[in-house]
Amino acid sequence: MRDNFNNHSSAFAHRSTKELKQLVRLFWLLSNPRISKIGVQLLKHFGHIQLPGLQHLQRWLFHPFYAGTSLQACESTVVSLSNSGVHSYLNYAVEDISTDSEFDTNCEMVQKLIVHASKTNDIPFSVCKPTSFGHKHLFQKINAKQSLNLEEQIAWKKVINRFRSCCQIAQEHGVALLVDAEEYSMQIATDQLVLDLMREFNLNKAVVYNTVQLYLVDGNHRLKQMHMQAIQQSFYLGVKLVRGAYMEKECKIAHKHGLSSPICTSKSETDMSFNAAVDYCIKHLTNIAVVLGSHNEESMIQAINLMDQYEIKRNDDRIWFSQLLGMSDYISFILANEGYNVVKFVPFGPMDKLIPYLARRAEENSAIAGQTTRELVQLQNELKRRTRLANER
Repeated sequence: MRDNFNNHSSAFAHRSTKELKQLVRLFWLLSNPRISKIGVQLLKHFGHIQLPGLQHLQRWLFHPFYAGTSLQACESTVVSLSNSGVHSYLNYAVEDISTDSEFDTNCEMVQKLIVHASKTNDIPFSVCKPTSFGHKHLFQKINAKQSLNLEEQIAWKKVINRFRSCCQIAQEHGVALLVDAEEYSMQIATDQLVLDLMREFNLNKAVVYNTVQLYLVDGNHRLKQMHMQAIQQSFYLGVKLVRGAYMEKECKIAHKHGLSSPICTSKSETDMSFNAAVDYCIKHLTNIAVVLGSHNEESMIQAINLMDQYEIKRNDDRIWFSQLLGMSDYISFILANEGYNVVKFVPFGPMDKLIPYLARRAEENSAIAGQTTRELVQLQNELKRRTRLANER
């Protein structure tokens, strides 16, 4: 499989040469620490400004990483991925909201996306983010074991009801619902909420999935705790494993409050943590369903080797491989071509509302040592291959 990941003609067959050149320029920018840091800060502070020239630049920069401004605009992306055997799950990637009407609108959008997914075999999952359904401070207070006042109790019941309504529709329509991770100050509250939903909706199979960030020191401990509860209370555990998405923020928060960082001290430690979680889940597929969210080919190879070792079929619906749209295509399309279950995370929404999500992703990717450089090398090699072939004709 390692050699297969270097099969550029297969990995990038869906990309035009023009698209490859655009991606090379983007990943070159991301791979430069100074440029990417300045770019992220400009995006955070001025990305919401809707000037015609700026909007054009934003669309050019982010086109490979999001599917459009509306659900209808996503269709071409979903079809294009499906033609290569890659599935999708659509994410209305609106963050940093605070009003009940916005929370209700997001909930309605997730329900709409679940129903939409049920009408095609190309979209096996839907996804929601806890803070798109309720105030951040509610999760933080519960996380800190602080009592909610009456107004907060009412607000929290609304959060639970939004989640339950989405889970109910997901179960009725045969679509799995992935619950995204949050910052560490909210994660225990999120775990408790999602486990309650699993007890209700995961009795026959995994409908609801929680996300475990393995760059957290306690990631594997929490994973095993959730699994023990699933065994003891007879429900299926659905989990998505990721390395993590809030590295910069978590370190700043810990430093500000004089706390030890909840993040692993090195990338190698994070890799070991992630790989241990992959090993654990694949060994316990009797009542675990897992989505492996990773752009790390070594982790993907480990998962494949474990599947071979335990004689698990490549298309076993308890194991999915997941990458972000526009990222690690050389992993996604090769795995799909080899018969594994692959799904791309496909964000969409109004550009001005997508800025917080896109800024976080840019910050995350530029913080991962070697990730953007690896992407850049793969893209450059494919461009060289095409140029060489054109010259030989």
